[in-house]
Amino acid sequence: MEEARMAKLRAEFSRLVEEGRIKEAVELGLELLWRPLFEVVERTARRTEENARAIGELRERTEENAKAIAELRNRTEENARAIAELRKRTEENAKAIAELRASIAELGKHTRENLRAIRELRASLEAEIAARKGEAGRLEGLITRTRLILGLMSWCEAYGLRLEELPARPYRADAAIEGRRVLALVEIAKTGEEANVQQLLEGARAYERLRGERPNALVLYIYAERPPEELVRACEEQGIIVENSPKRIAARLAELEERRTGA
Repeated sequence: MEEARMAKLRAEFSRLVEEGRIKEAVELGLELLWRPLFEVVERTARRTEENARAIGELRERTEENAKAIAELRNRTEENARAIAELRKRTEENAKAIAELRASIAELGKHTRENLRAIRELRASLEAEIAARKGEAGRLEGLITRTRLILGLMSWCEAYGLRLEELPARPYRADAAIEGRRVLALVEIAKTGEEANVQQLLEGARAYERLRGERPNALVLYIYAERPPEELVRACEEQGIIVENSPKRIAARLAELEERRTGA
């Protein structure tokens, strides 16, 4: 469309020149000369404006991207700190688990040794029973006493306490349990009687006389299901622990050990 118009203007320019209308021809010639230049300038100006708008939009997008990158960097740093903290806690947990596994393995070793000792003792006692039927009751009592002492020993070891089996003479008690601050004397009985309480008190005096140290805890270990109420009250009056669970005995002595250590 524009080319047709320009062709028409050129034809008009030629006609004016032929007719001798020079002034009009010059004006038309200038229009023919400058119009393409004006159009180029106009197109250039439009493109410049379009480019300026595009550059502005690009600058806005660049700033938004810069903000997004900064936020991503902050989140990445936060995640890195969180990962480092998680790694630290994981290492601490792994160390604690390793220590616990070692403790369990050590406890298992002692338990296996105790069970082996029980089996050996039981086999020995059963052979003795077979050879001496008349002493079956006494041997059965020894087996029961040994089993109870070994069970109590295992729980004491689990709580960091050491159990020592004592001869009935001259100590008049079955065992002594020692910690850093606790020294307990233990008497084992099936149901418990007043005589057992008196025997424990005498045993404490005998232990002090023989070893120069007085026990600071006395324990009556009843292996019946439940101690008689009268016996429990009598023991409470004398400050004697009466229990039928080796686990609870070891736990109570461990608590006493902790209180005395912290005092």
